[in-house]
Amino acid sequence: MKGTMQCFRKIDLLAFAGVITLLAGWALFTFGPDYPRILPLWMLAPLSWWTGCALLMAWAAMRILVIIAVDGEADSEVRRWLREKLIETAGRVFAEVGFDEATVREICSRAGIHVAAVHEHFGDKLGLYTEVLKSSIMAQQEAAQIAGVADPSDPQDALRGLICEWFERAREAGRPDWFAPIMAREMARPTSALDRVAEGMGANYLWFRALVGQVIGRAPNDERTRMCVHSVVGQVLHYMQSRAMLARLWPDLNLNNDEHRRAIADHIVSFSLAGMASVRMAEGSTAKETTAAAQ
Repeated sequence: MKGTMQCFRKIDLLAFAGVITLLAGWALFTFGPDYPRILPLWMLAPLSWWTGCALLMAWAAMRILVIIAVDGEADSEVRRWLREKLIETAGRVFAEVGFDEATVREICSRAGIHVAAVHEHFGDKLGLYTEVLKSSIMAQQEAAQIAGVADPSDPQDALRGLICEWFERAREAGRPDWFAPIMAREMARPTSALDRVAEGMGANYLWFRALVGQVIGRAPNDERTRMCVHSVVGQVLHYMQSRAMLARLWPDLNLNNDEHRRAIADHIVSFSLAGMASVRMAEGSTAKETTAAAQ
């Protein structure tokens, strides 16, 4: 808004110049003929007049363009707010009753938004549910992207950054409270939305396999690489999605506490890297034995 006002102030200089030029043209028309011996100033009157008109027309056109642009930005903000409101409300409804029992009418009623907004922004209930699932796993997706900035020549450090970032986003304050119930329902009774979400995760999954493959000296598509990847993910998901059981088995654990969260993250990193080192050593020993036997 501040930038828009500054833009308007600059544009208004055209209006000021246009008015001054029009007044000059009027003055030349009115008083110019009285001084023919000095200089035929009245001959400049049409030029001054039309220049002023052009400046005022340019000012009006630029004002209109800026207003249209500002309205477009405001419209984008409204659309973004509608999407976020619908996703948040739908997440709560889907978590409570599941995909099959949830209705678009109930979601829109709770959100205070017309049903047409769902069809406009998401197409149908499945499209809305797909976006809710994507929001549920956004923390992991963003964590992988952040960790991907790490130096690729140090895969262990990149893996450490990834796991720590996951745990930073695992705390309750950093994610919707409907995250776990929805994912639990989806894993128990998968919908077609999960296929769409899985397609979107393909790039990060490949990156993660490549990272782990560097650590253990295996190709991204190698079976052992995939096992190691899912072992790491399984540890993280245990803490993310088993809070109710952990609260009963380990009451002192608080993942909203920075020290507890860092301690768990460091343990998973150390445990995983030690396991991967063991895998790499075992594979190396097997390769040496095979070579020796062949000789």
